[in-house]
Amino acid sequence: MPSSPPESVLSWNLFKRCFTRVELARDCGLIARTDAVPAAYLRRIRLWNFLEAWGVFALVMAVVWCAYWLDKDATKTARTLIALPTMLWMFVLSPLVHYRFEKDIFLLPHQQRRGMGLYFWEFRGLGNPFRYYVGKDGEPPLVVKHWRCVAGVMAAMTVLYLSAAWTFSAEIDARYAAKIAACGGKPQFIALLLCGLLAVWFFVLIPFMVRLDNFARSLRFILAFLTASLVFVVLFNLFFQFVLDPLRGVLEPNHFLRLRGALARDRIGALADLPAIGGQWSGYVTWGWVQQLIFASYFGVLFGRAFPVERSRRDLAKACLCSATAFSLVHLPNFWLMVFTFSGGIFGTLFFYQMFNLFALGFSHGFAGSLLNKLTPINFSVGPDQMPGR
Repeated sequence: MPSSPPESVLSWNLFKRCFTRVELARDCGLIARTDAVPAAYLRRIRLWNFLEAWGVFALVMAVVWCAYWLDKDATKTARTLIALPTMLWMFVLSPLVHYRFEKDIFLLPHQQRRGMGLYFWEFRGLGNPFRYYVGKDGEPPLVVKHWRCVAGVMAAMTVLYLSAAWTFSAEIDARYAAKIAACGGKPQFIALLLCGLLAVWFFVLIPFMVRLDNFARSLRFILAFLTASLVFVVLFNLFFQFVLDPLRGVLEPNHFLRLRGALARDRIGALADLPAIGGQWSGYVTWGWVQQLIFASYFGVLFGRAFPVERSRRDLAKACLCSATAFSLVHLPNFWLMVFTFSGGIFGTLFFYQMFNLFALGFSHGFAGSLLNKLTPINFSVGPDQMPGR
């Protein structure tokens, strides 16, 4: 019998499978080759990943919270001494050191030749700038090979930036009046600014931020994340409308539980203001990516290697719960934001393990965060400044 044609990356069946099946990315350095090294060595490697994740997280929390105990000058010194080596380890040294001791465990045989590059770029869901510009092992540059993906990212960001220009039109007039006049008018200024932003994306951000070789496969997860985020945030809005808003007076004395800003019922109409959502989303894409670089690409990968996630749903759940717990705790003492980020952290980590594309996750995170900000009456600030009496 003839084989059935391949499904489109955006087919309904593939979309449904995002919510009904877990299909771990088997070529992304998460699944151990148990026959490659002795079992005792593998156990030590898993323990190393687990302890490193929580140890570095403790340093991250120290950077955030040292201001609670120290004065301004001491805080600045402490953050410099702690943050710089921690960031150097997380973003540069850690994948290189792990590659030295894990390459026989998490690299498939056909990946051995490109192992260090994979560990540093693709295994963290990042773009590979060397492959983007010059290609690798005889392949054409990724900017040529995957030009449709590049064009898609550029088109999406163009829509979001135009939404921002529409939403913040008055602010642009007030802040850039002189530059608008020098450009001959607002349309020309907006066009010039947009071209500059898109050039930065094309030449700098996409090479580093967007993993192009599996971006098309990630589209269904982006759509699934956007859909799920819309449903969950609307449900949260209804929960605030009918349960928490009537209790505002009761919650007000509690610094950590009180609600802020407009009532939830007055916020639901924001769903109809698509340019406003897109305008906030345009700035949240990069911030969402940065957050996921820390909590999915670093902590999520370490926790994914700390447990045999391919062996059982229980171990997969442990990895997702650890990553979500870290993501939630960094939002202390904001109770409501901790609840939302814990839920989103589980969902986002589970999706990341299946697509290993950090931009896809950060882009979706930006939408969820923008929607949450507009539809829920909570404060979005975190850290020691939010403690009572600060």
